[in-house]
Amino acid sequence: RSAFAIWRGCPGLLNHKSMQRKAVFLDRDGVIVRTVGWENGGAPHAPFSRAGFSFLPHVEESLTMLKAAGFIRILISNQPDVAYGHISEEEWQSMHSEVEKLNFDDIFLCRHTRDANCHCKKPRPGLLHEAVQKWNIALSDSFFVGDTEADIGAAEAMKCRTVLIDWPYNRNLRSDFRAGHLLDAATII
Repeated sequence: RSAFAIWRGCPGLLNHKSMQRKAVFLDRDGVIVRTVGWENGGAPHAPFSRAGFSFLPHVEESLTMLKAAGFIRILISNQPDVAYGHISEEEWQSMHSEVEKLNFDDIFLCRHTRDANCHCKKPRPGLLHEAVQKWNIALSDSFFVGDTEADIGAAEAMKCRTVLIDWPYNRNLRSDFRAGHLLDAATII
């Protein structure tokens, strides 16, 4: 018998679970990018101009730490602001090009409005499902780092552990873990 025939004849030699990868899914706004609007009692949202755009502290260091720990780093984000008319496509692309320079392994975005009723807009788990299929991810070994109820909802729908970045606007949310910022989250993970 050939080596291939021996291997095929013994399925125990190949454990599908052992071939799966572990990942950290990260939301953009409130985790990677500083949110605005909530400081005066409003709802947190992405910046609507390049002038208001900034990364939160320790982002690059955190992504490097997660990679060194063997995690695939995947950005999962709702980005409907162009569709809502809050920002031009050009201004959004200017900010997104900065995000793309970070060391993510992949980026999955939903740019639809709430009215579109799409499967990919968090808290629906469509983007997570696509990422899991594409990268063969073991959700039991993975984490979702977010800051909103939509992030937690998408992660819980896929049975993924959650780390919530602690902000005044999310103190009432529950999560598996809480962290002060992304570097704290990376240390927990």
